[in-house]
Amino acid sequence: MNARDRESSRSAEIDETRQRSLDVLLAPVARRVRFEAGAALPLDDAVYFPIDGITTLMLQRGQTRFQIGFGSRGDAIGIQRLFVPEFADMSAKVLKSGNFICVAPQTLRRLLREDGGLRARLMFHALRAAGRYLDEAARTVALSLERRVAHWINRCGETLASDIIPITHHDLAHTLGVRRSGVTVALHVIEGERLIRLSRARIQIIDSKGLAAFSQSRSPDRHHSANGGFQADASFRI
Repeated sequence: MNARDRESSRSAEIDETRQRSLDVLLAPVARRVRFEAGAALPLDDAVYFPIDGITTLMLQRGQTRFQIGFGSRGDAIGIQRLFVPEFADMSAKVLKSGNFICVAPQTLRRLLREDGGLRARLMFHALRAAGRYLDEAARTVALSLERRVAHWINRCGETLASDIIPITHHDLAHTLGVRRSGVTVALHVIEGERLIRLSRARIQIIDSKGLAAFSQSRSPDRHHSANGGFQADASFRI
């Protein structure tokens, strides 16, 4: 194991220890709920701490939508609104069926007032997540649609630890905030590069290294606009 791998392993161990400690703190006021793939998390009802479920995350303000990554163990989905009430609306859709710890926002607000230690832990979750969202937005905003789609597929495969991604063209377009027709064309271009294989409501990654390289390429796209139907909004702020 090289130095980078050892550092990554230590970081993962620290995150898991921190998460277990948070699980214990929240246990008296939390409930455990299972969501199946395809379900939307009702973020107005609770803040969600994934146990083994995985979601895709989007920000939305008005008609503008933008994909900002994935939610998995160690995340607190919807926590930002407790610290920044004007935070952009978020939506989360379950990619992998699993269990989530759910805590009502009003309960968390009370606990934050009463427990400084818990407040510090949840603030850590909120800041780390916001940093990830900004990083994901910065990585993808200048990419052509084909490369945005390739980037999402690659990241999704890594997050799910699977070469099979169960998603329809319609749901992928909604996730990325673009038109379905543009996503369909982009997927066929990527398939033509022999990086993925398409079937009904499923994408199979057949060359993960090639897919990652394709998604990182900044070469101009001859056929499609850079945003594939995504309408930039100068007023959009995380």
